[in-house]
Amino acid sequence: MGLPRNHGKNQQKNLSQSIVKKKNNVTTLSQPIPSTSTNISYINEKSQNFSPDSMIFEEDNRFINNLIRYFFALDREKQIVNKTRIIKNVFDNQGKHFSRIMKKTKDLLSKIFGYQLIELEGNKYMLVNEIKNELPHIYPCATESSQQVLLFIVLTHIFMQEESCTEESLWDFLTNLDISCLDNHYHPYFGNVKYLINELFVAQKYLDKTVLEQNDSIKIEFKWGPRAEYEFSRREALNFVSEIYNRRPLNSWPLQFKILLAREKLNKSH
Repeated sequence: MGLPRNHGKNQQKNLSQSIVKKKNNVTTLSQPIPSTSTNISYINEKSQNFSPDSMIFEEDNRFINNLIRYFFALDREKQIVNKTRIIKNVFDNQGKHFSRIMKKTKDLLSKIFGYQLIELEGNKYMLVNEIKNELPHIYPCATESSQQVLLFIVLTHIFMQEESCTEESLWDFLTNLDISCLDNHYHPYFGNVKYLINELFVAQKYLDKTVLEQNDSIKIEFKWGPRAEYEFSRREALNFVSEIYNRRPLNSWPLQFKILLAREKLNKSH
């Protein structure tokens, strides 16, 4: 159950404008990279003596500062980083420090900067913003803004398709909105839509892409990725669909509403 086909070309402008208008409520954009030198200067306090404990303290501070800067630099492009790469680039290949420093860094990122450090399968890590941007105090660049609009459209369609959709279904849906998904085609607002969906959003973990082989043919499916689970809201997606249908009650989509409530309950329990 995607958005209705009779909301095709004549709805694209309203669709995009509506999402742009709501984007500060339905998405969580990364905040500007803070200055670790000012915000965590207190962890650089030096001891008056040079005991073994003070030397460990200084070394930990150095690793923590470097690790926080490293995560913020990667977050500019929503990059995912694995443990091996962290140990090489931050810990000078000294893996013995990893667990202790990661725990301290995770606490600081949450308490001081409002970021959550998420561990994914395969010893991979990503940052997600814990602060919802309900006020328009953060203004993304034009490119990031258009990508967020496209991403919200895609995630909404996947949700309305019962949490999973085929590539064919997604292309048909976007084409119905006059958003071309042809190879190397550049939409005037969104850019290369096919690249953004198949490559960028997947790499950033907003989308999970599964390639299945069935009877000598290939089938591609999309689901919400782990980053989308933290930064986007199914309730906001369904609210948006409801507005398109003249504020139809959310529970008039019983399956989606049931999934929504189950997800919210799960999130509260964590």
